[in-house]
Amino acid sequence: MSREPASANLSSVPGSTEAKPKRPRRRFVWWRFLLLLCLGLLLLAGGMGYYGYREFERDLPERWSALTDYHPARASRVFSREGELIGEFYLQKRIVLDRSQIPPHVAQAFVAAEDSRFYRHRGIDPLGILRAAVANLRAGRVVQGGSTITQQVAKLMLLSGERSLERKIREAILARKIEQRLSKDQILTLYLNHVYLGHGAYGVQAAAEVYFGKDAQQLTLAEAAMLAGLPKAPTEDSPYSNYGRARERQAYVLARMEEEGFITASQRQAAWSEPIAIISRDLPLNHVAAPYFVEMVRREVQRKYGRSELFDRGLRIYTTLSMPAQRAAELAVRRGLEDLQRRLGFSGPVATLEGEELRAFLQGPPRLYRAPGELQDDGETTVPPASVSALAGTGRAYLAAIEKLGSRTPIARIGRERVPLHEPDAARIERWAARKGNTLRPGALVPVRVELVQVGEGRRARQVEMAVLAERPSVQGALVALEPATGKLVALVGGYDYKQSQFNRAVQARRQAGSSIKPFIYAAALERGYTELSIVPDAPISIRTASGVWSPHNYKAEYLGPITLRTALAKSINTVSVRLVASLGVDTVIDSIRRFGITTPIVRHISVALGTPEVSLMAQSYAYAVLANGGLRIEPTYIESIVDADGNIIEDHRTPPPPVRRLDPAIAYIMVDLMQNVVQNGTGRKALALGRPVAGKTGTSNDFRDAWFIGFTPDLLCGVWVGRDDFKSIGPDATGGQTALPLWLDFMQRAHPPGPVRDFPIPPGIYFVRALPDKGTLVPPGTPGSVLIPFKRGTLPAQVTSLRSDFADDSF
Repeated sequence: MSREPASANLSSVPGSTEAKPKRPRRRFVWWRFLLLLCLGLLLLAGGMGYYGYREFERDLPERWSALTDYHPARASRVFSREGELIGEFYLQKRIVLDRSQIPPHVAQAFVAAEDSRFYRHRGIDPLGILRAAVANLRAGRVVQGGSTITQQVAKLMLLSGERSLERKIREAILARKIEQRLSKDQILTLYLNHVYLGHGAYGVQAAAEVYFGKDAQQLTLAEAAMLAGLPKAPTEDSPYSNYGRARERQAYVLARMEEEGFITASQRQAAWSEPIAIISRDLPLNHVAAPYFVEMVRREVQRKYGRSELFDRGLRIYTTLSMPAQRAAELAVRRGLEDLQRRLGFSGPVATLEGEELRAFLQGPPRLYRAPGELQDDGETTVPPASVSALAGTGRAYLAAIEKLGSRTPIARIGRERVPLHEPDAARIERWAARKGNTLRPGALVPVRVELVQVGEGRRARQVEMAVLAERPSVQGALVALEPATGKLVALVGGYDYKQSQFNRAVQARRQAGSSIKPFIYAAALERGYTELSIVPDAPISIRTASGVWSPHNYKAEYLGPITLRTALAKSINTVSVRLVASLGVDTVIDSIRRFGITTPIVRHISVALGTPEVSLMAQSYAYAVLANGGLRIEPTYIESIVDADGNIIEDHRTPPPPVRRLDPAIAYIMVDLMQNVVQNGTGRKALALGRPVAGKTGTSNDFRDAWFIGFTPDLLCGVWVGRDDFKSIGPDATGGQTALPLWLDFMQRAHPPGPVRDFPIPPGIYFVRALPDKGTLVPPGTPGSVLIPFKRGTLPAQVTSLRSDFADDSF
C-alpha cells in the first residue's frame, strides 16, 4: 500500500485554510485596477480639458492688433475759425485719449469701483469673484461684479455680447492672454476709452462732454466718481434718468476709493458735498452751435466721402465760420423777426388757464415759453429767480398772464413775478381784443421777455424792466455773411429756430429776387455804353409778349419822367429796369446774371427785369460779392481744411483759389458807386446808421412775398431775406428796406470788423465828372447839389473834352 504525501488530502479536510492560497493576490489586482482607473480618468479629463481649451482657444480672436491698434468709431468734429467746437457727427460718441490725458483720480475711481485688485491679479481674480458674490448676497441684488477690468476689455473689444458659460470661459482665457501681451496701463487705457457710460457716450472723454460739458482732464473727483458708478447700469444709473441712483453709485465709488487708499476721508466728504452741474440733455449732441451751418457742412462732407467716413473716422473739419459773427447773426435774425411780428400785430394768446391750473401758475415759478400751447415744466423753470432782475437780459421767453389791460399800468404775471407790460405791446393786445370775434379772457397766456426799456426823455430818461411780447414769428428769415475779398463764409442763419424747422432758407430756398436782381441788369447796361447819367424815361410802359400785353408799374403809382440811371436805381424804378431789358435784350441780361454766378433756371421773359428769377440767398450774396471784389468772382468757401484721426490733411482750402474775372473793374466800381447812392439817397437809407461806406440794394417781390437787402463794405458783405414759407404776403408795405434791412443793420453793427473806416478802392481808368445827379447835367466845381460821378474811360460825356475841363475833377 502506497503512502501519498499528506498535502494531497489537505483540501478535503473540513475548515482548513490552506484551500484559498490566491485570495491576497486577488486583493492586489483590485487595488491596481482602481489605481489605473483613476489615472485613466485623470488622463481622460486632462485630455478632454486640453482638447476643450484648444477648442475654446481656436474660437478666440487671432488679430491682437484689435487691441494694440485700437481704432474705434469716432465722432467727427467741426470747428470754427477760432477753434471753437461747433458741431459733431457720430452714431456712437467715442473720443480716444492717451493714458497721459486721463487724470489719476479718474482712473483710480474706475479701478476702485470695478476691479480694486487690478494691479495684483493676472486677468482673473478668484478673490474678487468671491467678494462680489458675498456682497451681492448681502444686498439681495447685484451691487458688484466679479469680472476684472481685463475681462471686461476682452468682452467689450474681442467677444460677442452673448450671455453663456462658453463665453465666460473664453473671456477668462482671453483675459490671461491679454495680460501676457499688454501692460496694465495699456489695458486700463483701453477700458477707459471703450466702456459705455450711457446716452451714446463711450469712454470717459465722451461721457465728460455729455454729462458735464467739459474735457476728461477737467473732471473733479466728484464727477469722476459719478462716471465710475455708471458701467454696471449706464442707462438706469444715469444722472439724466435717475439722479438719486447716480448719487448712490457716486457715494459707493467714493467709499471704495477711500478703502483702497486712493483718497482720504476728508477728500471723500468734500467730493460728496460738491455740487454737481449736469448739462441739459436737451442740448443737441450732434449740433453744438450754428446748426444750419453745421448741417450744411455735414451734407457736403458726406457727399464727398460717404456716411461711414463722416460718422466713424473721427474727422476734424475746420471751417471759416466766425462764432462772434455767427452769434450776432442769430441774434439779429431772432430779434428782427420778433420785431417784425410785433409790427404785424398780436396774433392771440397761446393758451388759457382756469381754476386750479391758473392759481398754480400765478403762485408758481416762471415757466419758459416753448411753443404755442406747450405748458409743461422742465428742469430749467422749477426754481424761481431771486427777483425780476434775474429774468431780464436772459433772452428767454416766458409765459405770462395779462392783468389790468386797458389801465395805465398793465401787468404781466410771469408766475408769481409781476412785471410792467410795455405800453406799445399792451396797445397791440388791446387792438387784437377789439377786433370782431376776439376775446381775451382771464387766464390767457402770452409769451413775453423781460428787457430793459428806456422811458422818459432827456434827464428824466431811465431804464425800466418791462415785459415785451415775444411771440414766435409767423414769418421766416435767413442771413449770409462773407468776406468779399476771399469768399470765406463767416456767418449763416437758415431760419428763426432750427429745432422748429431744419429747412435751410439761406441755401435750400429758391425765392423771387425782386429788385435785388437790378444790379446785374444795370451792369449789363454799363458794359454797353450806358453811364450813371444816361437818361431813361420813367413812364407807363406796355410790352407785347407771347402771353399777351404786359404792363408793369412802379411800387407806387407815380412816374418821374426822364431820370438818370443813378436816380432810377436809388429809387428802384421798375419801368426803367424794364426799358433797359427791352433795349439790351433778354438773352443779354440772362447772360449777365449767369456771369455773376446765378445758376438756377431763368425763364426767358422780359419780366426778368422785375426779378422773377428764383435764387437762393447764398447764391445772390456771392453774386453781389463780384461787385464788392472789383469784378472778380470768388468761389464760396466754408470748409478750410479736413484732417483725419491720424493727422493727415484730406482737404486744404486755406489758400483760396484764384478768382475769375467776370466784370471789368471800372464797371464794377461804377456799380458800387450806384449802390452807394441807393444807401445815401434811396431805398437803403437805414444802412447809413452803420457809419461806414456801404453799397447795397433792396428787393421786394410781388405782393410783398419776399423782402431782400444785400449790402457790403470793403470788408464784409451781408445778405438778408425775409418771407413766409407758404409764399403768402409778409404784410402790407413789407418792403426790403422796411423788413430785411433792419436785420442787416443789427448784424453789421455787432459783427463788422472794428478796423479803420475804408472807402471802396478806385481802379485805373476811372474819371470823375461833377454833375447834378437827378438831371444828369454837368456843372463846374462848387455848384450846389452837385456830386462827383465816376465814368469809365471812353464813356465820358461829349462836353468833357480834356482832363482840364471845368467839369472834370480828377482821374485815376
